[in-house]
Amino acid sequence: MADTKSSGGKQSKGRELTKAENKERQIKEVKTKLGNLSPAAATEVVSDVVATQARKQASGFTNFIRDQGVVGVGIGLVLGIQIKAVVDTVMASLVNPLSGLLPGGGTLSARAFHVGSANIGWGAIVYSLFTFLMVTLIIYAAYKLLRLDKLKKEK
Repeated sequence: MADTKSSGGKQSKGRELTKAENKERQIKEVKTKLGNLSPAAATEVVSDVVATQARKQASGFTNFIRDQGVVGVGIGLVLGIQIKAVVDTVMASLVNPLSGLLPGGGTLSARAFHVGSANIGWGAIVYSLFTFLMVTLIIYAAYKLLRLDKLKKEK
């Protein structure tokens, strides 16, 4: 039986093997070769194969992280969380005390009006919108100041 390389796999008796058949054939060949080795040599071969596969998997994972920009997303997430913490502090230490000077007193987020039995907390909505605007302005300013818009993505 003559084996020749073709586009899909090796040929057997005039027909091309499927991927599954080719894989099964490779496994049989490896088992036969391992069966002819001493136990110590077989253990060494298996260890080498496992180490090679582990290196391939680790390399694939690092390539995925590098190609997909996962690190950049992670850094952006951490920076966003920290900016949000700063904005929350500014809101609690500056905006809320200033809103207490307005008629009605209390913090901005506690402001509400009543319609019948419904309590509409307009202050909490304004507080959230103001926080959102502050976070987006800080991120946009950092983006422009660091000239991140000028960077070209490598392909």
